[in-house]
Amino acid sequence: MDTPSPSSSSSFQVDLLPHEWSGLLYEVTRHFASSLELDEVLGKVLSLTIQAVGASEGSIFLLNEDGQVNRSILARTNLPPTINHDPVSTVMSRGFAGWVYQHRKGDIIFDTESDDRWHVFPDQTSLRRSAMATPLWRRGNVIGIMTLMHPEPNGFTPKHLLLLEIIAGQAASAIENAAMYTLTNNERMKLQAIINAVQDIIVVTDLLDHLILANPAAQRNLGPFSNAYGYPIDEVINEAAFIDFYYSAANEKKAVREVTLEDGRVYNISMAQIPDVGRVIALHDVTTFKKLDSLKSQFVSQVSHDLKAPLAVMQGYVWLLSQMSGLGDEANQYIQQIYNSIERMMTLINNVLDLGKLDMGIKVDFQKVDVVEIVRNTIDHMRPLATNGQVILTSDFSEETLPVLGSAIQIDRAISNLLGNAIKFTPSGGLVKILAGLEDSQVVVRVIDTGPGIPPALQAKLFQKFSKLNRAATKEREGHGLGLAITKSIIDAHKGRVWVESQEGKGSTFAFSLPYYSTPEPS
Repeated sequence: MDTPSPSSSSSFQVDLLPHEWSGLLYEVTRHFASSLELDEVLGKVLSLTIQAVGASEGSIFLLNEDGQVNRSILARTNLPPTINHDPVSTVMSRGFAGWVYQHRKGDIIFDTESDDRWHVFPDQTSLRRSAMATPLWRRGNVIGIMTLMHPEPNGFTPKHLLLLEIIAGQAASAIENAAMYTLTNNERMKLQAIINAVQDIIVVTDLLDHLILANPAAQRNLGPFSNAYGYPIDEVINEAAFIDFYYSAANEKKAVREVTLEDGRVYNISMAQIPDVGRVIALHDVTTFKKLDSLKSQFVSQVSHDLKAPLAVMQGYVWLLSQMSGLGDEANQYIQQIYNSIERMMTLINNVLDLGKLDMGIKVDFQKVDVVEIVRNTIDHMRPLATNGQVILTSDFSEETLPVLGSAIQIDRAISNLLGNAIKFTPSGGLVKILAGLEDSQVVVRVIDTGPGIPPALQAKLFQKFSKLNRAATKEREGHGLGLAITKSIIDAHKGRVWVESQEGKGSTFAFSLPYYSTPEPS
């Protein structure tokens, strides 16, 4: 069992020490409080202690968790202390310091020539006839050994050992403080280096919305404001889109948006609340990707327009073929397959064109519409699909009406896409449930299914254009990868948000939220 640290009771024993040592303890305390440069301070304290008790030399061994010496400080009378970083294994295995460590207590050797605990080195030049040593305790562990030597026998008394124990207690506390400071400082420097190296913009504010950190990327793209730390964020950054996002998401623990700055640059911006610190905001530049996406959309839209005309001609001739007499069943079957393929192509082209219109902001004039009514109508025209797939379709509405400002046709299409996917990927006998309710001034619609679920690694690509998961369990039922992209574009146009919650093997929940529309009262 470990012996309790002597320093825990040393404050009650100071009165037992000679009066002239009070000045020494004051100096020791002052040195430990004045610096975190551990080697320098321990060396000074060791020299002061040697001088105060009339010793000739002394040492402090600092130990690791395994009791191995990882640093030693040596001092002699009238000589500056030296730092030795090499382990002193012999002293710890066969010498007095090793005995102190093993027995977890301090002691005095009154005569080194008659005490087998003292190890004499062959090349020893100084005279050491008596010694005393004590462990340095911290939190129940011995973290060091402090030893003093005297050239004469009986050079130390129990009061000298008590003094050494008191100083050792202060030294142990200083060692722990220095270690914590070093660890904290190293972690801070690592974090600072990482933040500075990141090319994304990182801004940190405190609980009063004052700037406390901005990495070099922030200085280059939003600044410069290197001398603005401590000032309100809206006085430092003059980007209206950034400030609007910052305050509009103030009550959210985590928020993600896309913002366009005054110079046209587009950023994905995210913000997270850090308890007792403030908020961390990160911006990732997606301007190039947005431009490429726009060019791709324009190209695809133009090609789609050009394809519609020949497909319409093909569709007409296929219809004429189907009206001809004398065709056998096999020929009619081929004609029907051609017709179905043309229909699928026309549907894909219309989806591409519709998506392009949504991306360009082409939409009907918004008006007050009831989401509950839209959901009911959507369920009515989707129920045959559920019946054919032997899927149970249910609904639950927490409010009688849920008004929003938008387009009933577009919202119906967004819900139809989510509901259609849920029915399509839910196996026979499974359940699809649609919920609609009011949550924090947002109308939230959720479509819950008991399908195969989606791994987290694949969820990020769900709402991208032409995105397919290509999983063996669902590959045959996947479409062109535009349905969820259209849904996202519709919800974005309505100033809403769409998301997915899913676990593989446990089904999925696709949801979106729209701002609740409260009709202004007449004045």
